Amino acid sequence: MRKYLYLALCMLCSVVLFAEQMPEGYYDSADGKKDCELKGTLKELIRDHTVIPYGKGNTNCSWYVFYYSDQDENGYCMDMYCDDWQKFTTPGAAVSGCNIEHSFAKSWWGGAKNDAYKDCYHLNPSNSTANSARSNYPLGIPVKDFKSNTGSLKVGKMHHPTMDLDFWVFEPKDEYKGDFARAYFYMATCYGKDKNGNYDATVTSQYKGWRLDNDDVGSKFAMQNDNYLEFQPWEQEVLITWHRQDPVSEKEIKRADAVSNFQHNRNPFIDYPYLAEFIWGSRAGQALPMEHLVSSSDLRFVVGVSDGWDGTQDINGVEYTPAATKILKDGQLLILVNDEVYTITGQRL
Repeated sequence: MRKYLYLALCMLCSVVLFAEQMPEGYYDSADGKKDCELKGTLKELIRDHTVIPYGKGNTNCSWYVFYYSDQDENGYCMDMYCDDWQKFTTPGAAVSGCNIEHSFAKSWWGGAKNDAYKDCYHLNPSNSTANSARSNYPLGIPVKDFKSNTGSLKVGKMHHPTMDLDFWVFEPKDEYKGDFARAYFYMATCYGKDKNGNYDATVTSQYKGWRLDNDDVGSKFAMQNDNYLEFQPWEQEVLITWHRQDPVSEKEIKRADAVSNFQHNRNPFIDYPYLAEFIWGSRAGQALPMEHLVSSSDLRFVVGVSDGWDGTQDINGVEYTPAATKILKDGQLLILVNDEVYTITGQRL
């Protein structure tokens, strides 16, 4: 589902500025790779990044990033956990009634204040009540014992298909399901195994992998340490399904560019959504042909995806336009193609 929200990435700016782009050739090393080597190569590209201090109160912290990554055109904090949005005040200040939420729960690797703990690609501003209700549960579709009423978050229990146990999960709104799935893909890639099968330092010190020893910690039900896929099969299926059903949106592209301005790394599954298919989806086991993938920053993607196009060069007879460049003007993200300016959803201005 497309989300037509405008993000104040460049407050009070009246000139055209270039949003931080992925460096030319950023993903070239992934070309021709497959399976664990592909995922490990992506890890090498994104793991080394600027770590933003966690918290509030200065110009270099989580809430300072959120001020630019999660603010709509009217100054409201775009809370994916609750419909009752509150306004930002000043850069670096926490929004009233909101916490910093780890969408990929910090207890899943032990909670130490390391790189993963502070990574803004999976941190979100969240209504504190919703944050508490969500706890450390994985993404899933609850079927009973519902306990959240925030409007944007459904919390309840589902049945594990192999453990024969009921456990808690949380389900976001349809328009955010892809956002969460791609955040999970990013975290599993950035902090999961490398291409040689070695654990990341983040998840090695306490548990030698994701934490699987406690029924009260959701990673026991959602994660596995046996191979590079990181997720248990049922969770993998949920994530790839939501990734397909809710394509990369205007809101998500803007947010990722804003985070990149601070962390100086990228989320591959937002930049090239079809990459996920080569690890967790229908193209698993196949070598990645980068030349046949189209970036979500390209006008070909943002126009075609609304018609069911999946972001590859040879699908549905899409006519291709020249490569596009993202620009920021008056706080709005736009696409520049051959001196013509378009909105991120493909409307020419």
